[in-house]
Amino acid sequence: MASLRSLGVHKPSALPFLIAEAILPEDATEGDYTWELYNDNNGEGSPDEELVTTEYHVVWSRGGVVRKVYNFEIEQERVIQAVLTWFPTEEPSTSNSGGGNGVNPNGNNASRSYLSQGTQPATDPNSTAQQPPRAVEGRSRALVVFLKSQAHVFFLSGATHVVNLPFEVDRVFPATRGLLLQRKIPRKEIAPPTPQFPAAPPNSFISTTQSFLSQSYSQTHHRYGSSSGQSRLPNPVKPATTNALFLEELLKGSATSNSEGLPRVFSFTDPLSELGLVVNAISGNERGRLLGVAGSGHRRLEPIDKAEEVIYVSARNEIQFDKKSNDKPLLFIVTANYETNAFTIWSASYLEPKHISSARRHHSTTTGHKLRRRSSYGPTAPGTGATTPAVRSSDRLRESFGPATRSKTVLPSLSASQNKERLSDQAVEDALASQLDPNNVDISKQPKESRRVSSLLSRAEPSSSFDKTAFQDLATHRASLGSFSASFGAGSRRGHSLGGLNDRNSLGGHPQIRGRASTPGSIASRMSLGGASIDETLEDIMDEDSFDTVEDFNELDEMFGGLSYDGGLDQEPMDGLRKELVMSKVAEIPVQRYLKTEFTDLNMARAETQVYPRVFTTAAPFNSAILHERRLFLYIVHSSLRAPLECEFAVTRKRLPTPNSGPNMNGTNADRYTCVATFLKTLELKNTVDALKIVDNQVERVLCLNTIETGDRFLSVIAGWGTHLPTRYNIGPLKLFDPYAVFRDNLTRKTAGLKRTITPRNPLRRLLSPGSSGTFDILDGESLRHCLQMCLAPQDTFVSQIFDALMLILPNHMGNFILGIWWNIRRIFAKELEQSSNPEWAALLATLFSMAVPFVEEKPVSGVKSTTTSHRRSGGRPSSQQTLLESQNEDDRSSWRLMFNWEMSRPNTKNWQSLPWAWVHTSKPPTSAMSPPSRRSSHLSSLTMWEQLKGKKNTVPYCAKLARLFIQTPIGIAANDQWKHLSVGEAQDLRTSFLPQILVMLHLMREEYKLNILSEDSSSGNLSNLTPLLAQLGHWLRWESWDWKRGTYYDLDGGSAEDWNYEDSYMNPTGFSQPWESPPSILEWLSTTFRSWSYSSFPTLVLFIREPTASPRSPFNVEDLISTITPRTIALMGFFRYIHDAQSSPRRTVERISQSGINSDMLATFPEAAQAPLMEAIIRCQANPPTTWSQSLLKLVQREDLDLSLDSEKGTAHDVQHSQLSSMMGLQSSMHLVIASRDVHAICQGPERHDIMQSSTEVERYYISRLIFQEDRRQLEAYSLLEPFRQAVATYRPDGISEESAILDAQKSLMQWVMIRTFSLTIGNSMIKFSSKRPLLTEKYSLLGFSTSCLMKPMGNVVTAERANYSEEKYFWAFFNAGVAAGLSVARDAQGIDTSWIMYNKPSELTNRHAGLLLGLGLNGHLKTIAKWLSFKYLTPKHTMTSVGLLLGLSASYMGTMDTLVTRLLSVHVTRMLPPGAAELNLSPYTQTTGLMGIGLLYYNTQHRRMSEIMLSEIEHVDRPDPSEPLDTLRDEAYRLAAGFALGFINLGKGKDLRGLHDMRIVQRLMGVAVAPKAVDIVHILDQATAGAVIAVALIFMKTHDEAVARKIDIPDTLPQFDYVRPDIFLLRTLAKHLIMWDNIRANHPWIQKNLPAEYRKDFDLRNTTKLRSEQMPFFNILAGLLWSVSLKYAGTGDLRVKGFLVQYLDQFMRICKLPAIRYDAKLARNTVRNCQDLLALCCATVMAGTGDLDVFRRLRALHGRVGPEYPYGSHLASHMAFGALFVGGGTYTFSTSNKAIAALICAFYPLYPMEVQDSKAHLQAFRHFWVLAAEPRCIIVRDVDTGRAIKMGLNVSFKDGTDKAFEAPCLLPELHTLSTITTTNIDYWPTTLDFVNNPLHLQTFERHQTLHVRRRSAHDMYASTFSATLVALNDAQSSRTARLIWDWLFTLPSLREFEKADVGLILPTDPYSGTFLETRGTVVDRRLVLRGMAGRSWRFSQLADLKGLFVWAESVVGTGDGRVRWLGREVLERLKAGVLERGRGGEGV
Repeated sequence: MASLRSLGVHKPSALPFLIAEAILPEDATEGDYTWELYNDNNGEGSPDEELVTTEYHVVWSRGGVVRKVYNFEIEQERVIQAVLTWFPTEEPSTSNSGGGNGVNPNGNNASRSYLSQGTQPATDPNSTAQQPPRAVEGRSRALVVFLKSQAHVFFLSGATHVVNLPFEVDRVFPATRGLLLQRKIPRKEIAPPTPQFPAAPPNSFISTTQSFLSQSYSQTHHRYGSSSGQSRLPNPVKPATTNALFLEELLKGSATSNSEGLPRVFSFTDPLSELGLVVNAISGNERGRLLGVAGSGHRRLEPIDKAEEVIYVSARNEIQFDKKSNDKPLLFIVTANYETNAFTIWSASYLEPKHISSARRHHSTTTGHKLRRRSSYGPTAPGTGATTPAVRSSDRLRESFGPATRSKTVLPSLSASQNKERLSDQAVEDALASQLDPNNVDISKQPKESRRVSSLLSRAEPSSSFDKTAFQDLATHRASLGSFSASFGAGSRRGHSLGGLNDRNSLGGHPQIRGRASTPGSIASRMSLGGASIDETLEDIMDEDSFDTVEDFNELDEMFGGLSYDGGLDQEPMDGLRKELVMSKVAEIPVQRYLKTEFTDLNMARAETQVYPRVFTTAAPFNSAILHERRLFLYIVHSSLRAPLECEFAVTRKRLPTPNSGPNMNGTNADRYTCVATFLKTLELKNTVDALKIVDNQVERVLCLNTIETGDRFLSVIAGWGTHLPTRYNIGPLKLFDPYAVFRDNLTRKTAGLKRTITPRNPLRRLLSPGSSGTFDILDGESLRHCLQMCLAPQDTFVSQIFDALMLILPNHMGNFILGIWWNIRRIFAKELEQSSNPEWAALLATLFSMAVPFVEEKPVSGVKSTTTSHRRSGGRPSSQQTLLESQNEDDRSSWRLMFNWEMSRPNTKNWQSLPWAWVHTSKPPTSAMSPPSRRSSHLSSLTMWEQLKGKKNTVPYCAKLARLFIQTPIGIAANDQWKHLSVGEAQDLRTSFLPQILVMLHLMREEYKLNILSEDSSSGNLSNLTPLLAQLGHWLRWESWDWKRGTYYDLDGGSAEDWNYEDSYMNPTGFSQPWESPPSILEWLSTTFRSWSYSSFPTLVLFIREPTASPRSPFNVEDLISTITPRTIALMGFFRYIHDAQSSPRRTVERISQSGINSDMLATFPEAAQAPLMEAIIRCQANPPTTWSQSLLKLVQREDLDLSLDSEKGTAHDVQHSQLSSMMGLQSSMHLVIASRDVHAICQGPERHDIMQSSTEVERYYISRLIFQEDRRQLEAYSLLEPFRQAVATYRPDGISEESAILDAQKSLMQWVMIRTFSLTIGNSMIKFSSKRPLLTEKYSLLGFSTSCLMKPMGNVVTAERANYSEEKYFWAFFNAGVAAGLSVARDAQGIDTSWIMYNKPSELTNRHAGLLLGLGLNGHLKTIAKWLSFKYLTPKHTMTSVGLLLGLSASYMGTMDTLVTRLLSVHVTRMLPPGAAELNLSPYTQTTGLMGIGLLYYNTQHRRMSEIMLSEIEHVDRPDPSEPLDTLRDEAYRLAAGFALGFINLGKGKDLRGLHDMRIVQRLMGVAVAPKAVDIVHILDQATAGAVIAVALIFMKTHDEAVARKIDIPDTLPQFDYVRPDIFLLRTLAKHLIMWDNIRANHPWIQKNLPAEYRKDFDLRNTTKLRSEQMPFFNILAGLLWSVSLKYAGTGDLRVKGFLVQYLDQFMRICKLPAIRYDAKLARNTVRNCQDLLALCCATVMAGTGDLDVFRRLRALHGRVGPEYPYGSHLASHMAFGALFVGGGTYTFSTSNKAIAALICAFYPLYPMEVQDSKAHLQAFRHFWVLAAEPRCIIVRDVDTGRAIKMGLNVSFKDGTDKAFEAPCLLPELHTLSTITTTNIDYWPTTLDFVNNPLHLQTFERHQTLHVRRRSAHDMYASTFSATLVALNDAQSSRTARLIWDWLFTLPSLREFEKADVGLILPTDPYSGTFLETRGTVVDRRLVLRGMAGRSWRFSQLADLKGLFVWAESVVGTGDGRVRWLGREVLERLKAGVLERGRGGEGV
């Protein structure tokens, strides 16, 4: 029997803490607290958890350590109960396989949809729709504490919730999803009589035939007939009348406030949602009986009877057929009915809705069924007369917020067909998702009105009073005029929009349908759910098997039910809440005959004792005789019963219907099953006082506390299945302390002995607290708990695996019977077995031998020496056994022999024949080490250690004799009787049938271990070796090739008679035929397979399992079943089954490896013969694996560098740590970078330079930039020129006669223009440092200002400007731009930039720099998480720049989302958005201009009509000025231009498809402003709108090629018309035309000439322009517009031809700008030329964005050097923007040519630049930062996967048009949509390919982080020839000689000396920082070392068989294909083979 040991007196771990904190007294007993133990892992693995509950405290302990203490004294309510449970959570799925930690992997709600607010699209409607990440159900552990009115939920992850309870909880049960709550039924109190409200007459205006006011909620009513097509009931009382008030008061007085109408049991699955109902499926017969109607064929969900008290709820799946199965969990609920004295067992299932689309398709043809359902109401049925309002028909969507138009009533069939045609499946799904389950709507996107009721309650303050009647009304769907209807919209879950219960019902049918029916434009509001459309759409919304066997449940009746036959309301107690758990009755067990004699009913014992009933289940193990059925046993322990009851169930699987809509929740198409339990019988466990389930390592048993007539009590172990030996455990003295515990109390150690025992006081009362590893408590007569442990499972892993196999293959649970025999042998021979090195293994041998020895001949055959190993007798044994066990040679007791035996028995040591112990075979031991002097013998001195140690092991005879002794014991005799009883007859004993099966099974397991080189060596001298056991069993069975005779299989493979002693006897009778001529060898099978490459299966355990033939609904994959025992054999068979030749496609071979279940770990531990074909295919695929392979396949071929899911940030630490100094100091790094050396001048200026690195977080970007621009110092120069905090440099050349004071004054005068230039640096600085920082969340983010000092050259003096003159208040735009630069430098993927971080950096007083920071963060998308209250806090002070920054930042972050909150924020800042008659806004024009642009961004590309109307009206707004009023300063040019940009953003590129904007005449109205003649009196007003109108037309018709619009917007045809157009408008109109005709743009002179007016064509190249004249201004603007359109067409391409083309014009404009301008006319022209020059600088930088082109750089640096009054702020601004664009993102970003990017660039580079710092009249300076919207990261960074550092790498880029181009990374790539593949070309690294066409994941991942990982090749892999590989290896060794110096000596050792230089590179990488040094994965060098040892020294059979298989495989490979063996090398294998042959010829070692 199983061993039982005492673990001391058990007390709560929290008890010392509670006593120390004075919460409990020192003499506290169990009556002072409640103590519960939890073990979530079903008794194994995880530590036990404890909950100790006192009056106001709860203590949670884990593993004996107090973890949390909760105090509820402040709540002034006592703790009722505390429980630990798991709540379901949604987690994003990382793979296609579902599951997670949840009980049900398919727990996701199929009706959940990802809805945005209202009808607003969440993303760009034209963008590719991306499916939201599939969410799988996970689990989150939580502690829930229940008080009287509250429930406190403490998630162990940290979250906390307080939920107000509408009732007092009686008891709580942990469930698979959350909890089950059982309401406490209050005592009935006799209330004083109250006047009853009189019933209204039948014809009254407030009555129906049966009034809902008079219904009793204690009984259940049922609806008769259909739920659809019913009429709307009239309001009972018209409000606001005297009669109504009187009736309301009378109702309040007569209504009793009680909870009788509430159900008793609720489901609590989410702290943030309402409670769910636990309902029962009422059968049709019962339902018809209650209604008086026969033939009702459907089931209905009703609450369970309140008399049913729950006593048990399944906390986990009760049974699992298959570990890989996708079964719905089997859940049990047990209730006790104290009125009927019966226990009821229910199966429970959580409801899982089907896809509605599949339900519609499934029921589209069942017309007869639907017609039958529609005939429920007769023509005279109440409520269907002519006066009843008809249900609204299924009209189309309502476009406005007004009421729906009336329409005629549509016939049901017509309505159904219309709905079917108009609504798609997904539309119905989305609409009904919110109707059926409001919880499934994304709470973050719900309107305020749609919040759930209990969500409001759960979020209420704990201290606030709670009106419980609200919940009662919700749960009972009470339609009275009570508090709930007044507060929450008369019972409607969706709020006031639905009105009261009998108010407007926009969904049709009965008002119980809850949904957002009145939401304008929603799908639900335009669905007619009446008539046939309801039947079609929702008839089968619930899974028919979602509650087990309820197959005809009609969910439609339940959802829309509510009218009784006579038309009155039928109030259901559950209609207000969602039904979550459905119970179906499995069995009802009357217990009257099982009650104790003193009790007459179940309830009597409850009043006497406070002991709760105990219910537990045990699942029978797998039975190979019946695969399709499992047995489950449920035990009920109740104080009213004489003895516990055992209920037996048969559990089968039933296939669930597969939805037609596609794969299931897990993303697979696998069938899904449900488990159906069938009740069989009930058994009373007589003479049992208590019972408990104990689990030890998956071995389950029932522990019983039994009693006998004398009153003594003892323990026994039983199980409901199989056959078991009798067990009895008498409880004697027990330990006082746990001998295995680590005492934390030193006082205990001193005051009491640790080995002290205590005798438990009789009688033993109860069994308590089952824990892990078979622990439990027993309560004695003094209420003292004693902890004991029942050891059921073997602790030895090897023995445990054998028992698992026995239980699997032996039918009828005979494996468990053998386990019982093993228990008894371990107990009876405990002392003898303890002296063995492995007692459990010896006991197993004795157990198996006990099955054979009764049939073995008594007289052993002589010839085999029979000796025993040393086993000292410990007394107390019979003399015969003593004589048997003490026959031992005295020499064997020596220390040397003991050491040898002990070392040989350890599982973690090898045998003496292994290589580390080879010296034992040749060395002689010292004489003193052998034995004492008195016993030394001279002949031993000449023997080696091995010759002295070598001896036969006596394990087999010894265990056989133990088996013979066992069968003579009483328990052995009982076991023998059981065997005979189970046998068919005396002639055929069951043991003789099982022994051959066991022999074959153990042999197959032994062959399985050969496939794992890390398992115990099969031929070692270990006592736990299977070989002697198998040889002895084979000999007994007379299987000649299976025994231990010389030359047999086992003799050669470790079971030789020279090493082991055997019994030379045979079993009688004989006649057991052996299944094969010789034992099958897995290594020989591999050789045979390699020789012919024809698949022949290897024997597996499938031979012993009979597949079922009569269970088609529950198919079993037997191979999956046995793969738990022999996984490697099954995997190899699965692999070779589909591989037919040695030269199979390597790709297909590798894929087959993965499909067969062979992972990297398994592959690494295969023997060489099994590994060879797999590794050969891997090596062949390693260079160029397919681009479509998954992560697992890439890991298999050791190409993790191709896994794009790798964290690209891993390498940044390497960049910072190992390369910062070398890069910044210009030293040569370890990657052989050629960095320009610093000259003396640069070194001397080093201390004067400002540190361009503000923090270490910028080093990463800086390191990448240095790799890009490593040839020169252009990057450093750009950083220096654009740093505003760096000291400026200017040149002042005085004449020779000026005095020093005059020079200083002149320098100070020049200083003001230097400051103007300095102020313009920030926008360029923001571009070059874009997205480069990741701020430390614990540090303030610094916002730097400007340097006010300047170094004047050539004098070298420093001039400082007065800071007071350049304060933030005076130059707010400059400081605002500085803040934007700081915000834009924060990386887009920086973590932690949220509300708390922004609030942490918020200054006490709002500043312009902080305002800019908000805009920068918003442009980078970091304002998406800002809290609403913080937005209001920023906007309330009306700080202009803060409002500008925040509103524009929010709009950019929510671009294209139409977010309602941001819309409201913007609307209150725009006058046009306010309602008519609103007060004027006291806001700055800057803020209102920002509001317009913000709306354009927020409604980007949505074509929103309302917003388009507003923007168009603002563009053409004309308000004739009143001379008496001030001028309108709001609608200036900047304001109207912002409206034009906003209109363009809203309808970007939609000119060909204006949709709902056609009637706005948008084109005509814009053209009227842009090009049409204007009235004279308003021309000055509309001139301000011209630019905005032109921009709007350009953006709306961008790339549409609408020639009509392009022709209209083009410049005038004749020069005289030019006089009526403002010169700068020529530029915009030219740009607009060519943006429309996008594809016609060319970068050549002919195209320029063609598009110039004829009068200007001769000067197209500007070479002839030598004078400045104002009449040339249109020409310059037209030319600039043409060149700007060219730059936008080629933005970010880096096209050198286009660059050269533009640079020519830039040079000409720079030349013309330097021409003298003396007259005003020339000065006007020069201003235009300078403006065009600045634009051309931006054009060149746009084309070469991010490239740092030197030609452009030189010209920009010249523009930067300009300082003086003739160079305004805007000119500096443009040149510095060009500087920044040239190095945008440090060379890692560039510009896109998408519509959004082009529009953003036009807005940012708008060619009217400010004249001074504060100028924003023409264009708001905040919009200059919109270049961010056009920037995209396209710099590919190649990182070495071993070192993590970025490196230079050659690339070959293939385009989709079939062309190729070479690049060198890191570099900027062309736009990704034009690329096909990217392939590395460096031979030093494994080739890597990104395939953007065939693998969309590559494109998605590359867009997130532009990183390509590569792995360096070893020299061995680079070249096929040895010479080339050696040459490369020598070169690498030379380059990394310092890194290898410490390791090179290893290869001078003899064992490693023969390795080639190319092989050394596999072990020692060239880079000292390579991660290879830390890798534990082996290389081919390790395999060669192993093979060389095997071929050179080993004579072991298994190793030679392994080599044979390897050589056979190599011959098959060499004979086909290219003849190369790439894994090991052909030369290596030939040397190994030659060595083996040479040894064979020489006979070495034989």
